[in-house]
Amino acid sequence: MRSNAPYEEGFLIILLLTAVVGLLWLFSPFLEALLFAMILATATYSLYLKVLPKVKQSPNYASAVMSVFVFATVIAPVTYLLLEVGLQVGHIVSQAEQWLSQQTPETLAELNKNLVEVIPFPESTQMELIRQVKDNSDKLIAFAQETIMFLVKGIFGSTTSFITFIFLAVFALFFFYRDGHRISHHLKILSPLENYYDTMIMTRFSNLSTILLLSVLGVALMQGVVFAIVAWFLGMPGLFIGMAIAITSFIPIVGAALIWIPFALVMAAQGDYVAASVVVFFGAVVNGFFIDNVVRPMLIQKISASLGGASEELAVANHTLITVLSTFAGLIHFGMIGLFFGPVIAAMAITIFDVYAHKNSDLLDRT
Repeated sequence: MRSNAPYEEGFLIILLLTAVVGLLWLFSPFLEALLFAMILATATYSLYLKVLPKVKQSPNYASAVMSVFVFATVIAPVTYLLLEVGLQVGHIVSQAEQWLSQQTPETLAELNKNLVEVIPFPESTQMELIRQVKDNSDKLIAFAQETIMFLVKGIFGSTTSFITFIFLAVFALFFFYRDGHRISHHLKILSPLENYYDTMIMTRFSNLSTILLLSVLGVALMQGVVFAIVAWFLGMPGLFIGMAIAITSFIPIVGAALIWIPFALVMAAQGDYVAASVVVFFGAVVNGFFIDNVVRPMLIQKISASLGGASEELAVANHTLITVLSTFAGLIHFGMIGLFFGPVIAAMAITIFDVYAHKNSDLLDRT
């Protein structure tokens, strides 16, 4: 009797792939919320293990406590910041439209006089620039409004509903905490890789999630607090500016400069050079250099050490090129939440490459 083993194995692989693709298609409206919840749960799972003994080893109680805690300390504040920044930016655009409509040749001449002393352009060039701004103010305002709508859609429109996204993320958090160890154990059983490689992938994902989440939130908090204090000192709305700085600090390279550079230019145009200099100093030196280039690597290193991860294994979390490209790619594909997704996906891809290189080290030519 002919053996059907090869055909059964091939058919089973086809069925397995079909099942995976089918599930991904079925849950595609919720994948972003599930991935976000998985990153949060993975990054804070050590806290869950500390809470567990305090609730008489009840997974349900511990999962509920952690879900409420993460919602109150991470999801709710970030959601509020995004909503507030979106509303305030819309208000600023409205004020800019009103301000442009009220300008006269005399006020523009005064504005140009101030700008000549700040921006190193010839006076004729600046006059032409201001005239173009005045003549095309309607187009500029329309472009600004379209940009704001694009950003708002990117922040709140990456799922069917932003509220649904938040609800699903919190709902999934509970089950990731409660059943996380069962899920990981089941994945190890189903994986054809050796447990060593399965553990390597899961540990790297856990460490990277923790590092990215804590470092991004930590840097955002520091930069936001610094500029909130500076803004209050200068008599500006500190809460709004601090929140805007905190949100934009998620974006690499440009980051908070999207906020403090326009503020500095407006102050300089109004003749307040001292305030403009203070904003530039804290934006470029304190936030841009010290916090971004000194504090951030130290924070990542400290978190890595607390996780017990080898520096070379987690170096991707502080690799500028990979971080920048993956963050912007995540922003394009997933909206604001892609600021977390992009680096994690890129880092996990590199982890897979490392696993392949380790497993097939004898076959690879390293000369």
